[in-house]
Amino acid sequence: MIPLRPLGLGDVLAGAFTVFRRNARVLLLWSVLLSGVLGLLSTLASTFGQRALQSRMFSALDGGSGADSVLAGTLTLTALISVVLPFLAYLGRGFLVAPVAADTGQRVLGRRATFRGLWALLAGRRWSVVAWMLVQVGAGVVIAIVAGLVFFGVFAAMGAADSGTGWFVLALVLFVLGLVVVVVWLSTRFVFTVPTIALEGRPVFAAAAQSWRLTRGAFWRTFGILLLVQVMFGFAASIASIPLTVGSVFVAGTFDPLGQTDSASGAGAGAVVAVVVGSLLAIAVQCITDVLSASVVTFLAIDRRIRTEALDQRIASHLDSGRPTDPFAPSEPVARAPWPPQQSWAGQQWQAQQQWPQQQWNGQGGQQSWNGQPGQPQQQPWYGQPGQQQQPWNGQSGRPGQQQPWQQGSGQAPPDGTA
Repeated sequence: MIPLRPLGLGDVLAGAFTVFRRNARVLLLWSVLLSGVLGLLSTLASTFGQRALQSRMFSALDGGSGADSVLAGTLTLTALISVVLPFLAYLGRGFLVAPVAADTGQRVLGRRATFRGLWALLAGRRWSVVAWMLVQVGAGVVIAIVAGLVFFGVFAAMGAADSGTGWFVLALVLFVLGLVVVVVWLSTRFVFTVPTIALEGRPVFAAAAQSWRLTRGAFWRTFGILLLVQVMFGFAASIASIPLTVGSVFVAGTFDPLGQTDSASGAGAGAVVAVVVGSLLAIAVQCITDVLSASVVTFLAIDRRIRTEALDQRIASHLDSGRPTDPFAPSEPVARAPWPPQQSWAGQQWQAQQQWPQQQWNGQGGQQSWNGQPGQPQQQPWYGQPGQQQQPWNGQSGRPGQQQPWQQGSGQAPPDGTA
């Protein structure tokens, strides 16, 4: 599935698409149940429910009986439709990361999980994922309250000081930018919490602490990859939505070409068909991108554990010997060299140059001198024709330093007969 080494961007993307391709039916089923159904209900309720509630509220304001109660009920239902259903859809999309992470872990180990198998793997970890989603919602409420207090305090102080409009605009821009920076920073630091719960089985706050530790020193890399993936998938979804939107318009025109069934109290058949078809097609694309995004986050978490905990060695040992039983279980950090390894060649001598003696060239008559030891030249005799250059050793007449039978002291004449 992935190379057992620190992962690059190409490895992460290739692994995510491979996970989706090899188990698309199971993962899409999870995505449809957790993200698709709730997303469709939220879209339909927001589109038609708010229209019906607005019509009811206008009728009550025109002088109908019980206008106060009708207005209060309408506002309550509008808040529920606008807040509760999108919140449930958000919880569904957040919980989807857990089964995708469990399936990704099984794929790394060479196993294939079924729908029930993934549900069984998440036993004892489901409520931790739900609890983390609730913690996120609570943190969002706290941040919103603090931001609101700061906002009103700053602008009240500026109003008391009678500041100009330009200062108000500048303060608003800086306030919004600061709030966005805080939210993005916290989201990136805790992005590995759900994959940690699904793979390691840690409780909520221990998983959050693990995510904080894994992103230490890798914030910009994690943020950059996640931003690139979201932009890439969003661009692909927008391209896919263009023909889907045009097709839904044609379908709506087929059912209700003149809009004659539309009335003040309800939506026409063409509008219903257009919204349903457009929502289904858009949600189908969204389900695919949700699975791919969750798998990318999981591979980034695995990559950080490889770099900091030597998870690749644990996986390799498990594949070879079956030990440890669960390679994704919590483990202690391990000091490892950075990847890719830093190699500096400047000022280093090739190993062969350190072992083999050097040859010096004197530039006269083709004479070469052989250095038995670096810095100690030792002249070797040459037995050949006068004026003939010495030929390099070709590996057939003996190794350097091996005395030939016709050399000095052997008692034999050279091959040319000279003394």
